[in-house]
Amino acid sequence: MATAGWRRRMPSRRAVAVLVVVLVVLAGGGYAAKPLWQPWWYATHLCGGLLSAEDLAEVLPAKQLRAGKEEVDLAHGRMTCGVDTPDDHFTLLVNVDSDPDEVAHRLNGEFTIPTTPRFVFPAGIPGFQGDLAHYLVQECPDLRRDSLGRKQRLVTRVIGKWDEKHGTPATLRIAVALANGASEKAGCGAPKLPLPQRAVPHPAPVPLEKGGAGCGWLARARLPENPTGKPWRVVPRSDPHAAITHCALVDGASGATAADFTGWYGDWTDKSFDTLIGANVLLPQDFPDDGQVMSENFGTAAARCDGESAHYKASSYPGQDVLGVPAPALRPLLVAFARDQARRRGCGHLALPGKRIFPGRS
Repeated sequence: MATAGWRRRMPSRRAVAVLVVVLVVLAGGGYAAKPLWQPWWYATHLCGGLLSAEDLAEVLPAKQLRAGKEEVDLAHGRMTCGVDTPDDHFTLLVNVDSDPDEVAHRLNGEFTIPTTPRFVFPAGIPGFQGDLAHYLVQECPDLRRDSLGRKQRLVTRVIGKWDEKHGTPATLRIAVALANGASEKAGCGAPKLPLPQRAVPHPAPVPLEKGGAGCGWLARARLPENPTGKPWRVVPRSDPHAAITHCALVDGASGATAADFTGWYGDWTDKSFDTLIGANVLLPQDFPDDGQVMSENFGTAAARCDGESAHYKASSYPGQDVLGVPAPALRPLLVAFARDQARRRGCGHLALPGKRIFPGRS
């Protein structure tokens, strides 16, 4: 009797078939809705919980995805994480490094030569966009120097499939949120950065006297006469305390850039500046390896800042629609820029280029 009762409670074949159909429909509906709930799952489970579901929803493609490689050790300033497509192509890739060797590896990989990046982050955020990724480079005052006496920095690199020219507010917020969380968990001591609400790929030119802490030196410099007859203006594109600083001298009428001035801070910059000079300037055999140069289109200077290298570069590449500053007039501007930067950062051992103009390599 017990067996007969058990059989009566068994569902019929038709009921089983209906149940299977219902499960298939639910599964299909869940798969169709996957792009809606994926960002929440990834925000909860990946990258140490530092990601925002709202920002992820703006940058992740609406298709099937999966978690990427995950290695999180933020107590030691290391993290790799992201989101992949099923065919193992990343749609979001994050790397956080604080080891000086890894920092140099990341940044030298982006800057084989010290080409000026795009400064898409708002002022006050020490970040930039290179050809490969968004980067934030934070000083870590609460972390001790390594056994070789090198400073600790926290470099956050974010690569994604988004507008590769300018980034978006969501991608900038993802990078800043990761940098803030990594800094806190690693005990870096870097100040908390504000979450950007917009990208600023094209800052507006301002009068020289409004160049601020990083570019105000141009208002005091002896500038060559502007061939257009219009006043010079300046574009301050970076935070003056960032690892890479930048000022552009532009024509007040067209906005065309006449000269760029950049400062690069940290021992990781040595290799890229050596490559820049060696590949572009024709130097005599007896020229010292650590010498600073003035070539036809750019010049370099150097200093020591808090025990590390600093490099300064001024460049001007005239073209059909671009004004230029000739090398003899560019050199005193480079000297003024390097002196101002070194003074503001407390740097010493300032090395400046001589007056000789070296030819460029053809």
